[in-house]
Amino acid sequence: MKNDLKFTDFLKDVFSSFDKKVENSGLVSICVEIPFIDLFQVYELFINKYPFSSFWEESDGISYIAFEKCKYVTMDSPKRFEVAKEFNSENFKNLINLTNETDNYALSKIIYLFSFSENLNHKNLSSDVPSLEAILPKILIIKSNKNCWLRINGHVEGKSSLRTLIEEIWTIRNQVINSGSEIIKSSGLKTSFDLSIIDDFLHSLESSNTSLKKLVNRGIQLVEKGILEKVVLANRIKIKLKNKLDLVEILRRLKKNQPNTCRYVWKRNSKDIFFGASPEKLFSFVKPNLTLEALAGTIPTKSNFKKLLKSTKDLKEHNYVINYLIKCLEVSKIKNFKKSEIKVNSFGDISHLQTLIFSEVENICPFELLKNLHPSPAVCGYPKNSAMDWINTLESFPRGNYASPMGWVDSSGNASFLLAIRGARYIEENIEFTAGSGIVSGSVLEKEIDEIKLKFESIVKQIFYAKDPR
Repeated sequence: MKNDLKFTDFLKDVFSSFDKKVENSGLVSICVEIPFIDLFQVYELFINKYPFSSFWEESDGISYIAFEKCKYVTMDSPKRFEVAKEFNSENFKNLINLTNETDNYALSKIIYLFSFSENLNHKNLSSDVPSLEAILPKILIIKSNKNCWLRINGHVEGKSSLRTLIEEIWTIRNQVINSGSEIIKSSGLKTSFDLSIIDDFLHSLESSNTSLKKLVNRGIQLVEKGILEKVVLANRIKIKLKNKLDLVEILRRLKKNQPNTCRYVWKRNSKDIFFGASPEKLFSFVKPNLTLEALAGTIPTKSNFKKLLKSTKDLKEHNYVINYLIKCLEVSKIKNFKKSEIKVNSFGDISHLQTLIFSEVENICPFELLKNLHPSPAVCGYPKNSAMDWINTLESFPRGNYASPMGWVDSSGNASFLLAIRGARYIEENIEFTAGSGIVSGSVLEKEIDEIKLKFESIVKQIFYAKDPR
């Protein structure tokens, strides 16, 4: 849509559509195409205006920013995927689109964040998170390739409240178009870093070393005794954040220094923000193409990749994930699929073994697929239920959103979900880091400890260093 679109023409078109599609009241969605934008600039412009926001940016595919809640559900339940499916179906059934978009990327979207497990035994912890958060955003800014759209959702009672909604999207449109000039001063990477915070982190990391060794040793024992074939055990470090969290600047650094990742944010409010740069897609479905990703086996990017491709331990860890994903496809009655060649893919300082699994399907329920896939051996272990029980027994904290599914589903049934790893949670002026390692037969204590430290450092460096200090 052209930049010179007139408000009167836009108003007339939406009113005309309302007369045809809505009797008097209902849940409506309005979309307008906008010029190509810098998501970081737009996020910085609005992040403090709305209590809730979510950010999703990937190099290939859809990127978006969501602000405020139009419809939502937050709950703890062992049937969270079923509830998510019902929420999705009900809201898309009721949502009336008053504008016609020719591009599928512009479709209405509902966004989701699950916890790793229900964590029902930890309800009384103030730092606990819901097992399901599902949100139809009030404001959604979508970016794909060289195209951008602004969408607003809301319940209207007649043309008076509809006009208010139209005026709101038009005001936001103008602010977005002018965002480059309004906050141009914030562009570019800063050059300072906080040595005292780094010292606090290193001290906390050292303090946790004894308990971490016990944890990893116990995992190795479980595998050696044949109780488990694989288990992923995680460590958590929590430190006091002395300065204000500069979230947008962190996102810029993550994009620059951790390519091939998906940068994500789930900001519940100004005191509870979950964010990071995940290297791992759980699955994506853009009709008719379904893609699953196996990502397991780790090496520092500066190392020789041939070593990882020949590592018996890492290949074993990786193959557990591949076999599990294939079994999940079979459960979903998907038999025709292809595997890519195994390769090493780099995500900043860390590289992983990666295999993609492709299939073509007419339709699939993303929530049934989520229920089958999560948690995969990449973040839990094998057998799944036994590994989950041992994780809950051995780890001293509920995982919360760490290694949990986060993603979106659109009104046509397309979907994409990542695993929320390689991140942190800012809560009540503290910041929590969580990182884990997959343990299989052949795992060596010192190497697993080093892997966890490497994963910690990969995100810590982006938060407290404005640029790579090496």
